[in-house]
Amino acid sequence: MFRSRTRALAALTAPAVSLTLILSAAPAAASPAGGEKHPIPGFTDENSAWQRRYEKQFSAVPSAKVARDLDAELASEPGLATTTGDWRRVQRIVARFKSYGLKPEVTTYYAYLSMPERVKVEMTAPDRRTLPVKEKKRPWQKHFDDVIPGHNGMSPSGDVRGEVVYANYGRPEDFALLEKNGVSVKGKIVLARYGAVFRGIKPREAARRGAKGVLIYSDPADDGFTKGKVYPEGPWRPADGIQRGSIAQIQLAAGDPQTPGWPAVKGAHRIPPSEAPMLKDLVPTTPISYGAAEPLLRALKGAEVPKEWQGGLPFTYRFGPGGTEVHLDLKNKFEVRPLWNVTVRVPGSEHPEQEVILGAHHDAWAYGSSDNLSGTENVLQVGRGLGKLLEKGWRPKRTIVLATWDGEEYGLFGSTEYAEERARQLRNAVAYVNMDGAGGSNFGPSTTPALDQSVIDATKEVQWPGTDGTLYEAWKKQNDGKTPIGRIGGGSDFQAFFQRYGVPAMDLGSSTTGSAGQYHCSCDDHYWMSNFGDPTWGYHTAMSRLVGIVALRLANADVVTLGYRPYAAETARYLADFTDEQRKRLGSVVVDVSRSVAQAKAWQDAARALQARADEALRDGDTAAFRRLNDRIMQAERDLLTQDGLPGRPWYKHQMYAPGIDTGYATQRLPALYDALFVDRDVRTAKAYEARLYRSLRDATRTLDPRGDG
Repeated sequence: MFRSRTRALAALTAPAVSLTLILSAAPAAASPAGGEKHPIPGFTDENSAWQRRYEKQFSAVPSAKVARDLDAELASEPGLATTTGDWRRVQRIVARFKSYGLKPEVTTYYAYLSMPERVKVEMTAPDRRTLPVKEKKRPWQKHFDDVIPGHNGMSPSGDVRGEVVYANYGRPEDFALLEKNGVSVKGKIVLARYGAVFRGIKPREAARRGAKGVLIYSDPADDGFTKGKVYPEGPWRPADGIQRGSIAQIQLAAGDPQTPGWPAVKGAHRIPPSEAPMLKDLVPTTPISYGAAEPLLRALKGAEVPKEWQGGLPFTYRFGPGGTEVHLDLKNKFEVRPLWNVTVRVPGSEHPEQEVILGAHHDAWAYGSSDNLSGTENVLQVGRGLGKLLEKGWRPKRTIVLATWDGEEYGLFGSTEYAEERARQLRNAVAYVNMDGAGGSNFGPSTTPALDQSVIDATKEVQWPGTDGTLYEAWKKQNDGKTPIGRIGGGSDFQAFFQRYGVPAMDLGSSTTGSAGQYHCSCDDHYWMSNFGDPTWGYHTAMSRLVGIVALRLANADVVTLGYRPYAAETARYLADFTDEQRKRLGSVVVDVSRSVAQAKAWQDAARALQARADEALRDGDTAAFRRLNDRIMQAERDLLTQDGLPGRPWYKHQMYAPGIDTGYATQRLPALYDALFVDRDVRTAKAYEARLYRSLRDATRTLDPRGDG
């Protein structure tokens, strides 16, 4: 995955909404009489019984043995995007789909990306030593020569020397604190630790302040020996473990950097790299292990850092400069290279033009058992289950698309190019379901508010390993009786579908304690997953059942279960928070959003009325009303787009959610308003975007108004 799915980082990057109080429809729960279940939301009584029958048959198919065998096969060699290992992985996926009776297609796109040709990091003062840039091979790791050294994808090349300055997490506020303490990074090499924000923010902030280069390391306080036993004795990051990862500026755009907004097919028009938003404001950057960072930090002079900057190594951290000097020599080869998506279409029997898309990326920085073969293997298990149903004559009512994407790790390449090429067809997409790290004990979903209840309902149908109950019950137990659902921000393949084209989306994942320790490391391998991540492979199996049930319900519902009443209520709260933030930061309200608040409440009323109309149609079996209702329900999320895009980053079009401009991963609510007013300090633009938001909310209200049904 582009971002780490750890519980700690999730708390920072995706503030969750507890759905114990926000419900868009009655949950599918056991009836007090006779153990019968209520109808599934969105289904008539008759079709609900039909649906449950096939859900039961589907759920019997995913197995722990298949999960284990898939991972042993797919993780047998590294799968870095566009490499020979990646191509062999694609062929294995294709063969599996075919064995399930499905018809996979491989689509090639062409992306501009970097490959490391030389990575050299030397400590030149006070001692001279060459630092390691790759982990040591473990006996069970095959094709280890194909594992690339530590690499920050899309970093420019460079041969630079300088004194070192320690910048904590490399956030804007960290650099501000350095400046407050009289420490300049101009002409220096910045040493920053991973975490808190997207890694691409760190070199951007360093470059803006004149740094020559950046080293990023994983501190043991965050994912190493201070947490517990390290690999291979435990799940946490070993001293030689390196977190690879792209520094492409995905908060500005996603996909192939040279084709922003159009598909990177053969012969496509390409902008020069110097004009690509994703490559802006970068300096030579490479990751190192905490074992390599230790001598750099130990020798560093200068004032002691504050308590919150102290890491897990056994000495006092200091700001620098002084004491430590480094030579960083990077030669990265940039070129346009082919990458390969694998897709399967299971055509719908009644509405083949409407699609439910289930996707996960198959590329990895090394072996990638967790990130993201766990997701890919779940897509394959769903495909296997659908194949069994098709053998019995079953067909989904809407088309189900299964996809494994390539190039996610560099900048969400494969999924974005697919979405950009199929922009017209995506107008009829019901939802996109993403999996990126989906094989652990701790469940963690993120969604558009419209899909919250769909997630909750599906978790009640899946037995959770290691418990006597369902995933829903385990989820609540893990979270003090709540069911926290994050809002989609940045860092995985949902971005183009949701934030550019307005397709309702959810990201369903699960991770085991210690998962951060193998993130983007060569230790993310079959051994790690077999011993620490999911030794019984039961969580993989349960997640396959979960995403399969979610997809089946979205594909077969008489009335699509997208709930806009809680969405509208959240929107009103976002607007109130924006007003409060103006008072806090500016001392007064300069952008009045009161009319948008009133419109959000009107949208909520329209959603309530539409739900009542849908409930009536379902009770009556009014099939003529289903199509009209579904057309309205599917349009409402798209009404929240602005065709001009967000200020300063027009690739993004969703007015409710975007990656944070200074965090990269964290969800920014009302991004146009916050960016314009608090980042750009442009009141005029903020007011203009408030007017656009008001019009979008008005359109969404009209879309859902049931009086338009005639």
